[in-house]
Amino acid sequence: MTQDVAAVQIPDGYEAVGSAHVVEQGPASVRLRAGTATVEVTVLAPDLFRVGMFPDSRPVVYPDAAIARHDWSAGEVTVADESGSLRLETGAAAVVIDLEPLRIGFRDAVGRPFLEDDPDLGMGAAGPPPLGGVPAALGRPVYMYKRRVPGERYFGCGERTGGLEKTSSHQVFWNVDPPVGHNAAMNALYTSIPFLLALREGRAWGLFFDNPCRSEFDLARRDSSRLCFSAIGGDLVYYVFSGPSLRDVLDRYTDLTGRTPMPPLWALGYHQSSWNYETAEDVEAVARAFRERDIPCDAIYLDIDYMDGFRVFTWSPERFPDPDGLIARLGEQGFRVVTIVDPGVRVDESYSVYTSGRDAGYFCRTPTGEEYRNVVWPGVCAFPDFSDPNVRAWWGDQHAALLDRGVAGIWCDMNEPTVFIPSRGTLPDDTVHPGGGHARLHAQVHNLYGNYMAQATREGLERLRPDRRPFVISRAGYAGLQRFALQWTGDNSAWWEHLWMSMPQLQNMGLSGMAWAGVDIGGFSGDATGELLARWVEFGIFQPYCRNHSEKGTTRQEPWAFGEPYESIIRNMLKLRQRLLPYLYTLFEECHRTGAPILRPLLFEYPEDDATYSADDEFLVGDRLLVAPITRHGQSYRHVYLPAGTWFHLWRGERYEGPADVLIHAPLGEPAVFVRGDAPVPLWPAMNYVGERPADPLTLLIYPAGGRGALELYEDAGDGYAYLQGEYARTRVTCRSDDAGIIVEIGAREGSFVPERTRVVVELRGLEKAPSQVLVDGQPDEATFDDGTVTVSLDASAEARTVEVRR
Repeated sequence: MTQDVAAVQIPDGYEAVGSAHVVEQGPASVRLRAGTATVEVTVLAPDLFRVGMFPDSRPVVYPDAAIARHDWSAGEVTVADESGSLRLETGAAAVVIDLEPLRIGFRDAVGRPFLEDDPDLGMGAAGPPPLGGVPAALGRPVYMYKRRVPGERYFGCGERTGGLEKTSSHQVFWNVDPPVGHNAAMNALYTSIPFLLALREGRAWGLFFDNPCRSEFDLARRDSSRLCFSAIGGDLVYYVFSGPSLRDVLDRYTDLTGRTPMPPLWALGYHQSSWNYETAEDVEAVARAFRERDIPCDAIYLDIDYMDGFRVFTWSPERFPDPDGLIARLGEQGFRVVTIVDPGVRVDESYSVYTSGRDAGYFCRTPTGEEYRNVVWPGVCAFPDFSDPNVRAWWGDQHAALLDRGVAGIWCDMNEPTVFIPSRGTLPDDTVHPGGGHARLHAQVHNLYGNYMAQATREGLERLRPDRRPFVISRAGYAGLQRFALQWTGDNSAWWEHLWMSMPQLQNMGLSGMAWAGVDIGGFSGDATGELLARWVEFGIFQPYCRNHSEKGTTRQEPWAFGEPYESIIRNMLKLRQRLLPYLYTLFEECHRTGAPILRPLLFEYPEDDATYSADDEFLVGDRLLVAPITRHGQSYRHVYLPAGTWFHLWRGERYEGPADVLIHAPLGEPAVFVRGDAPVPLWPAMNYVGERPADPLTLLIYPAGGRGALELYEDAGDGYAYLQGEYARTRVTCRSDDAGIIVEIGAREGSFVPERTRVVVELRGLEKAPSQVLVDGQPDEATFDDGTVTVSLDASAEARTVEVRR
């Protein structure tokens, strides 16, 4: 054993896999035997590999809860059998398998090694074979040690509140309901996504460690030259994505684990929630205030007080006596209603949800076969075994009690799952999930429970309302959650520190496939102030999911709660959110196709710029808006790093050439927002809610900068599935500018959807002087010029238009 190995904290009884021999070989895979372990290496796609190690003669069975796609084509794979090793090569990447002892490593398209097994420690299992109880069901803990290439830096890992970069950190993947006021030191939160991204010299690779048991990553923390991936039991299964770009890795990762579905358009607006809304009268008063104060809002949420005794799928006859009428009246004002649903089902012989689930055997059991019970909001509860497809179908059907009243969306809470005994606890490890004949212990299902609940909910909504896109929110989950629900990040606090933590947290999630995510604006726990709320809204309008939510008994934090000047500032910010909806919707469609994040760290677009790796207190929305919020009390200036390119200050039009460090004045109401030069940004008129009036005109905002830029604008009906039959509109808009002038081309629409508008406005900002001539389709046009802005109004009936502005 080398000195370096001796310095590593090796688990007791650890046995690395030793010499191996081939027992089966196919055109794109090889199966090996090393002692009592079976190891299988498979090429799934030219840039995607799967490795499985099954110790102690365990069967070769791959976890499938996180996996959305199984029909892979490896393409042409070259298998080289060299002395003592095998090499499976695709042209895009290669896996090298040494047999004496068994060690596995990878090569990228240019032959650079990455993710090579540590030569001494490799992969293996620890401890003596367990004799009984939970350890026997789980099997021995599994470990994998990899060499760190010098200069490699790590990102991702799902929902984390610390900084964006994960190099030299220790990450835990075990879903918890953290204590109130959790901080950046908490490295396990509501959702576990054991997915890692690595960058070195601008090139990327990814690893998904697919083990739903409690898992841990040591990312060169104990030893700067090693990585360690481990789990308390189960098998060692991981997927490797060879890149070479972050975009490539996320495209393939979400190809494997599932894409973000297209949302209903209203879901991208501003949403208002509070645990303080205890009665229907409270809800209607809030709704009325939004409309009277001309403040945009698309949805209002009902927390647990709408239920009868907190029984899920019921309505309180005292507090919400007429849900049909309430939801109808709110609908007339343009509000959708979203209701909370928890997994705990009250044990009550007069309650049909409980009795039907009990009679069918749908609840989790104790090790001795009794129904497992614990206390949550309704009192003593039983817990559905969502790992059973029959239970998921039954649970999904229960939502008819909400949807038939007009409820538009479902909010899955407490689904880590959380119980009250002990406080913020969860089900014991030995709780049995019958699984419809495939029984597992809670230690094996815990991280999956939120996924399964979200899946049950989404599938139920799809059956009950097949003509509408489901809107499902989840607090907890595992890799692949993105294909069932969006995630909000749980119970944050009304602290400036939590406002700051929101930025790397959402960037981490976007880099981990969970692109549709958001934090509670204003903070859930504790009392916000007017300044904090206004600054949080300045950040929150750029989140993929934009909701204000607060705890019962805290200071109210509706947009008008703190009076002026905060109300007007928040109103203006929320109207900007509504104006940005065509851009946000276009980004969602890109995410739906490719997995690209909506809210992005700068390194996603500029991976060759090392300065972006630590710029986690600012972010991109798509590739053309850069946002750097104020996150400290009393500040009105902040440092902003601008990467390569030309950037324009949104509010004052100042031009900056990146890369550059700049100090920006950002008073309340003017957050530091920059637009990339030559990149069109589509805008609608401000509206109070989606559908209030036709989105007419469409404005194409452009800051010409002497280069080229393009936009692929996506539009459809905003709900339903007609887009799958070609009823969508994809329009390419390009801008070319130089010293001679500016040319904007609006291409012909792809698809059969015809947007409901009469005008398109091209708004060219930042011009130093009036143009000598403006042409539309080669003919002179009466464009306006005011304060450095040329505005050209076009008839939207034409399929394609060209605007030329001559200097």
